Amino acid sequence: MRENRTRLQLWMLVPLTLLASGCTSKPASLPPLPASIPELPSEARQPPAPQWCYPNCSSGLTKERENWQLRMTEPE
Repeated sequence: MRENRTRLQLWMLVPLTLLASGCTSKPASLPPLPASIPELPSEARQPPAPQWCYPNCSSGLTKERENWQLRMTEPE
């Protein structure tokens, strides 16, 4: 019975020793790896913006509407 108790106490010291030694050692410093983001396949990419979206879509669309209105009101 006494041998079992001594063995149990020794086995209880093992995790404590490992924990204590883990706190004292300095981990190796590794440089961070850059994230690698794969390119999208061509079918997943957005098509290029229409010509009337330059410099921005709202002003381009306004100009395009003005042109449409002028064409509709011009005499034939």
